[in-house]
Amino acid sequence: MKKSIIKSFDKIVVVLLGFFGTFCSYQCNKSEYGSPYADYVVNGTVTAKETGNPIPNIRVVLSDAHSYYGANDSLYTSYNVQDTLHTNSEGKFVFEFGDDGWGEKIVHLKAEDVDGEENGGNFETKKVDVRITEADKVEEGDGWYAGKFVKTQNIVMGIPGFGPMYGPPPPLYGVPNASDKAQK
Repeated sequence: MKKSIIKSFDKIVVVLLGFFGTFCSYQCNKSEYGSPYADYVVNGTVTAKETGNPIPNIRVVLSDAHSYYGANDSLYTSYNVQDTLHTNSEGKFVFEFGDDGWGEKIVHLKAEDVDGEENGGNFETKKVDVRITEADKVEEGDGWYAGKFVKTQNIVMGIPGFGPMYGPPPPLYGVPNASDKAQK
């Protein structure tokens, strides 16, 4: 009889300890192992420098920028492609990703015109480094989670050979322009 009571008591203790252990794992402070991480959103609109209109179907590539010092203290930067997408009909793009770190980081955007004249011009490729800082934090984190960061980065693309930096346009149909008259 005594052995029967001890076996029953042992079973009750095991069940209670199992229940307490499970309960505590959900309610008590947990030890966290791993590395810090955060959620990021990088969005924006691609527009034409000449008109200000949004440009659809521009390929936008998001890369992680990693800088390091090499021989002779030379600074090198490598880019690891994370995602590629195309702007929508309103010229907008949105990248959403999670990454390690305490929040602040630099990403690289490269906007390329891949369809030529179909989107209103043959636009030059534009590269932009985007710095995401604590000022871009929209949601606080907890523990290893640093929170959520949202950064808006608009991109303006031009058409090569168009605009004042390339000088006056050539004369049309043999009619001299104002700069030709001034030289005479």
